[in-house]
Amino acid sequence: MTLEMASRPTAEGDRAGGATRQLAEFLAALRIEDLPPQTIEAAKMFVLDVIGCALGAMRTDEVHIAAEVVRELGGTTECTAIGLGFRTSCSNAAYLNGISAHVIELDDTHRYSITHVGAPVIPAAMAMAEREGASGATFLAAVVAGYEACLRVANAVQPSHWRRGFLSMGTCGTFGAAAASGHVLGFDADTLSDALGLSGIQAAGLNSSIYGEGDMGKRLCPGHAAGTGVVSALLARRGFTGSRRILEQRKGFCESFADQYDVERICADLGKVWEITRTSLKPYSCCRYNHAAIDGLLDIMSAESLTAPRIAGVTVRTYDIAVTNRPHRTRPLTLFDAKMSIPFSLAVAAHKRAVGEHEFTADLIDAPALQDFARRVRVEADAAMSAAFPREWPAEVCVTLHDGRSFQRHVPHPKGEPEAPMSRAEIEAKFRDLAKVAIDDAAADRVVVAAWTLEKHGDLAQLLDPIAAASRS
Repeated sequence: MTLEMASRPTAEGDRAGGATRQLAEFLAALRIEDLPPQTIEAAKMFVLDVIGCALGAMRTDEVHIAAEVVRELGGTTECTAIGLGFRTSCSNAAYLNGISAHVIELDDTHRYSITHVGAPVIPAAMAMAEREGASGATFLAAVVAGYEACLRVANAVQPSHWRRGFLSMGTCGTFGAAAASGHVLGFDADTLSDALGLSGIQAAGLNSSIYGEGDMGKRLCPGHAAGTGVVSALLARRGFTGSRRILEQRKGFCESFADQYDVERICADLGKVWEITRTSLKPYSCCRYNHAAIDGLLDIMSAESLTAPRIAGVTVRTYDIAVTNRPHRTRPLTLFDAKMSIPFSLAVAAHKRAVGEHEFTADLIDAPALQDFARRVRVEADAAMSAAFPREWPAEVCVTLHDGRSFQRHVPHPKGEPEAPMSRAEIEAKFRDLAKVAIDDAAADRVVVAAWTLEKHGDLAQLLDPIAAASRS
């Protein structure tokens, strides 16, 4: 027997106007016609970027292992495993694609809430849209809904949430994935509230990998969130109930996951401020905390025609979380560990003059020249920058040469922020550079065209079929 959209009696408290209810009502009513043009363009941009990040990760151990496990688990062959040449169940596809989207540390970042958001949200929206045969317009609106849910919840609990050791892409990402999935399924506010409640119960994501020995665990966070959001929506669709006040209730999400939080931030300026337009792209294949310092170093080296051997030392002043948040090893234990280190990331930038996925490679970890350069990088916390975090993620870089001269740069917003955006040409170049790991140039061209015209498509075939065909060849 098939059950669809089973209902339960609506308690008076469900309609009392709490944060969960207000958010659910807003997102359930959302349509692409309601969205400003720049919001729709942002959704297209992040869809293209997440697919590129996933394709760029096809050679990584993390993706190979996760794909092997998903293949072993089996399931209905209904959704695309990006770049891997096979199909799997909706939840498995969301899970696997969420992992792939984050592995190479190039996925988008929302600085206000300290969140990688595309990796949990877009794979969930994509899997559900492919399963249901939803239009490109519905998919784009679902992506926006997912970003709103994830980032508004994260806004409410950050930075306390981070300081307690949680990764919001895993925890808050579950709400975004559920909201995106529920939007594709056409949920009303009651059913979407259930989906949010079910996803919140399963919210998870520790930041322990950054403080450890460079293990792979962090990569699971967006995958878990994406898969959990999909399953939560499918359960809610059949009548499985969840807490409809999950965000604000006693022992609910905010109280349980943060020492300080502001529930009112969840619904502040709904429909006026679109969080997806406050999200940034990453040009460098390393932790976003490193990017402002990289911008400063590369700018100095370019302006002064410097080479790495001429540099005697580098001092980076930035916000305290970027300084105390990880070991910053000059002799990294793994590639992940290297990408978390400001000193080693600057060493890559100085020697390679670029920090893309194809420059920041595992063979560099044991390179004596890079380790030596990294040892000459000092990272310090700045009180004013720390007070501005997370509204701003700045850095000040001072480069001292062996001849005694020094040069400084203050970078208020790293490249890729809305205040310092990447151009469309740069966005497409990033995608093509990553995509060539898994698909040919012709397929990449078709994906680019499909992404920028998604609202005109009746389904996601034009976006995903070129990837599937090229991945099988």
